[in-house]
Amino acid sequence: MTPSEPPDPPDPKPRRKSPAGAPSTDLVLSCHRGTSADVFPEILKLYVAPGAAVLDTTYGKGVFWRNVPQGLYALTASDLSTGTDARKLPNDADSVDCIVFDPPWMPTSGGHTHTSTSEISAFQAYYRNNERLDARGSYREGVLSLYFEAAVEAFRVLKVEGVYIVKCQDEVHANKQWLTHIDLVLGLQARGFVVEDLFVMMRTNRPGVSRMLKQRHARKNHSYQIVFRKPKPSRRARALDVASVDPHPVEAPEGA
Repeated sequence: MTPSEPPDPPDPKPRRKSPAGAPSTDLVLSCHRGTSADVFPEILKLYVAPGAAVLDTTYGKGVFWRNVPQGLYALTASDLSTGTDARKLPNDADSVDCIVFDPPWMPTSGGHTHTSTSEISAFQAYYRNNERLDARGSYREGVLSLYFEAAVEAFRVLKVEGVYIVKCQDEVHANKQWLTHIDLVLGLQARGFVVEDLFVMMRTNRPGVSRMLKQRHARKNHSYQIVFRKPKPSRRARALDVASVDPHPVEAPEGA
């Protein structure tokens, strides 16, 4: 460059890459006023790819699946009527993409749930979860043990990165608050799962009671569907470190 020539212009700054995507309110939300049949398809849309092998171990009348198009998933519908024990599944290890579990979760000292039907009575007669007392004489411990024993077996059967969808509800039992969803999160983390999501379902009608002297706690009008994942070994170690103290230890079932 000679003294009479102008200096070279500076290199232009690189243009900032525009982020991908577009604004939208068409989102899967965490809180719904509706039923399991309304919420379950939304969970599948987020976490389970079409064509995945799904095992529903408490299929019953298929309420969860009413709004899921037939053939979208390779569904195995099982429960006690098919001879399937959620704690001792016939499936090979690491063979299923997703497992669904929705047991009766509201025990009473009379051995029945508050929503007693012949199907639920048969469930409890088989699993005997309403006959297992803790040190305080609470039947609720039997319900939690069933959740945890089934989770151990689900972990065996799920593929790595497989999804475990569990329905539960908090309750007031013996005039004490039992935050079941917290017990399950801590208990399943201690058994190797990681928590991916939590969906809250609110009842569409208003609950009532047959008789009341004095209300001491808010009446529950919501339940949960919690999404867990069987992580890769490296992530599993971190999850176990977070949940190193298990408030509800349980032995793995035979064959797990």
